[in-house]
Amino acid sequence: MKDAAAFDVEGLVKGYLRGTAWHCTFYTPAGRQRRKLGSKNKRQAERRAREIAEFIQREIWEALSKLDWKSKPHAGTFSIFVRDEFLPKYCTWSERTRQGEAARLRILCEQFGALPLSAVTASAIKTWLSKRDAEGLSPASKNRYLAALKSIYKAAETYGFCKTNPAAAVTMKKEEIRPKDVLDDDEFERLLAELPGYSRRIVLAAAETGMRASEIRRIRWEDVDLGAGELRVAVTKNKEFRVVPLTARLHAMLEEMRAELTPHPTAHVFEAVDIKKGLAAALKRAGIEKHVTLHSFRHQFATRALEAGMSAFHLQAIGGWKSPVMLQRYGKVRNKALHEQMAKLNQG
Repeated sequence: MKDAAAFDVEGLVKGYLRGTAWHCTFYTPAGRQRRKLGSKNKRQAERRAREIAEFIQREIWEALSKLDWKSKPHAGTFSIFVRDEFLPKYCTWSERTRQGEAARLRILCEQFGALPLSAVTASAIKTWLSKRDAEGLSPASKNRYLAALKSIYKAAETYGFCKTNPAAAVTMKKEEIRPKDVLDDDEFERLLAELPGYSRRIVLAAAETGMRASEIRRIRWEDVDLGAGELRVAVTKNKEFRVVPLTARLHAMLEEMRAELTPHPTAHVFEAVDIKKGLAAALKRAGIEKHVTLHSFRHQFATRALEAGMSAFHLQAIGGWKSPVMLQRYGKVRNKALHEQMAKLNQG
């Protein structure tokens, strides 16, 4: 077929049909080169071969090496990219994070949605965050908006929808780390006395291990080894496996639960961990005015462990904290412990 015949461009580039697509060969200082012309159409292939010939004649080798005829993705507006590209294809957030970010993305799309994706600048982002600052938005909340923008534009830049990430030039604000309310030993025992049986067991599991609510929810009886005195937490927030030794109090509670149920190995130890209302009511009955949630007992566990002399290294491993910095957010020093340490100066 005449249309399928090979072609030659000024003796510099030779085109030929391979299968149904056009390819070519040419020479550079590095030797003979083979390239796909990215087309099944001969005329288009010849035009691209002439582009290569022009670079060879002008000896622009670097530009020739970067020559690319792949179609560039088209992002459209900010909101179209978020809706049609980022969320369904490139977003790596967990389902829980997606749900938490939904309202934030809605507000970002209201602000930047009508703009072309590449038209959003670092200056525009800073101006909008400053406006939200004047409206009373906390540094932590502003950082969450900025983090979302950074994720969106990182994906857009990585996959060729825009050339730069404007959010990368905007720095996070320093956040105030507020100390969490931690119950002292007396308050904790008073709370336990007011909790109904099922909720009491969940609180004990949290306070005696430092496990996250999601980890408590996932624990199955096959993860409980009463003989070895440990729990195996196979899936954690940080996607790692860890072993949590059992305290005597927790060991006794789990033995009691197993004797009551004779559960199947794959059954969950706790069927549900949503005790928010029951916990609030028990705190009120116990006369405790501190703000306490199930996650607070993770802080309490870290605080008790440090006060008891456990090393930060071992505590980090047991609690599954990714770094010592994260552990510092959880482990506090209670006033009683400070007084006990200062009292050592009075001895002798």
